[in-house]
Amino acid sequence: MILLGKIVLGMAGVGLAGASILCSEGLVHVKVIEKQPQGVHINVIAPAMLAPIAVHLAPQRDLAQAARRIQPYMPVIRAALDGLRDSEDVVLVEVKDPREHVEVAKSGGSIVVDVDDDAETVHVSTPVRAISSTVEQLAAVNSSPLYLQPAAPSQQ
Repeated sequence: MILLGKIVLGMAGVGLAGASILCSEGLVHVKVIEKQPQGVHINVIAPAMLAPIAVHLAPQRDLAQAARRIQPYMPVIRAALDGLRDSEDVVLVEVKDPREHVEVAKSGGSIVVDVDDDAETVHVSTPVRAISSTVEQLAAVNSSPLYLQPAAPSQQ
């Protein structure tokens, strides 16, 4: 019986450690409320680490073009994310009119987007460090020799 207790305790410890690692980048919170009588209410809270993991697991050939396009802007993106990470809480963008209100802010360690209009209310919160990890993971796709081929000319 003592052995079974130790096994269960060990499994619980491994599960807790795994959950801690998965949540180490923080949590993404998405909440959508439709303002219709039978409107949908969606509330999702997920580990932010899932985004860079998804980029890592996605077929690299599908991400290669995006990686090539983002590469020239990486120094600016890194500087902006570093600045956001180190800044105080601040409203970055706010748009108000009679029918809607949109606000993009840095709050705590997250970028928060809130939209409220006649049809719905939307809230999205994502940790800055998770955004940074995801962008770095995407940019890394471009450094693979397999995907350093020149982009095909676009037809316009």
